[in-house]
Amino acid sequence: MDPIELLTRQHEEAEALFQRVAVASGDEKTHLFRRLAYLLTLHTQLEERFFYPEVKLAETSDLIQHSYDDHAEAKALISQLLHLEVGDMQFEPALISLRESVEAHVAEERSVLFPQVRRLLSAEHLLRLGHELERGVNELTQPGALPAVSHDSQLGAI
Repeated sequence: MDPIELLTRQHEEAEALFQRVAVASGDEKTHLFRRLAYLLTLHTQLEERFFYPEVKLAETSDLIQHSYDDHAEAKALISQLLHLEVGDMQFEPALISLRESVEAHVAEERSVLFPQVRRLLSAEHLLRLGHELERGVNELTQPGALPAVSHDSQLGAI
């Protein structure tokens, strides 16, 4: 598996969930947001534990640090949102902030970081990294493996 394709697929899944959360209401909105929070938490952990350490080179160091900062912002917003009810007046503004933050992060990865990684790493290195990410997904999707978001057996489809 190509690691950049795997991460890009997760970006696309997150965007689709953001769109669904935006138009949902009530219990459906709560459920969809929890799925989104789980996916984003899985994605950030996957990048931080497996992808970024492998691709942090002299040429990518500043981008990687910026990505960690983006993740910290997203984690704080997810935590805030998980403590709110979807009907709370603070929920929608925080959700919009999270979406804007994630969209900016994704745009930077797609336009700058991922092309640099493809240029700097050999095909063999990318293939090994892809296998590491797949193992990481298997590890992180085990019940209780992710911080701040409880495992939901209904999330297996994401």
